[in-house]
Amino acid sequence: MAEKTRERRGRKLLLTLLVVGVIGSLAGFGTFSAFSSTTSNDNNSFEAGTVYITDNDNNVAMYQVANAAPGDSDVSCITVTYLGTLDASVVLYATGIVGPLAPFVDVTVEQGTSTSPFDSCATFAPSSTLFSGTLATFPSTYAGGLSTGPSPWVTNDAVSYRFTVTLQDDNAANGETAPLSTGAHSFVWEAQNI
Repeated sequence: MAEKTRERRGRKLLLTLLVVGVIGSLAGFGTFSAFSSTTSNDNNSFEAGTVYITDNDNNVAMYQVANAAPGDSDVSCITVTYLGTLDASVVLYATGIVGPLAPFVDVTVEQGTSTSPFDSCATFAPSSTLFSGTLATFPSTYAGGLSTGPSPWVTNDAVSYRFTVTLQDDNAANGETAPLSTGAHSFVWEAQNI
């Protein structure tokens, strides 16, 4: 009788395992046979625009005048090109003007067009005068700077500038025992997107 009981228990256990296996198979089959669908939005990206301005000076100063006499002048031309992708406004100002000669140096800045290389004004054609005054009164910040060129500047816009600097005929510019100087200074074209 003990053997028959063991046989029944074995059959029950086998039957239970078989039922659990069949139910598990049906559940797994049901999972894989469900309807499904997808959609996607591909190739998304985000890219920043650029603000980029350059000139044709090859890191050479427009002028470096030494031992000037009253009335001596220097005339130089430079072309500024905007290569940014965002529309921009461009302002001209100077930095580093600290020397005692600055009030005695007259500056005229004209804008126009030119096909000449840097420093040469052979083909310069003026369209307007941006500044006429002394080096000491030249704007020295972006906020107070001179608006230049088209409005707005767009990719590949180019404007040429003619700078005329002249030492005044004023005895106050005579340093007597040591020459007066303007100090080394820079002219800056700053572009900001609008």
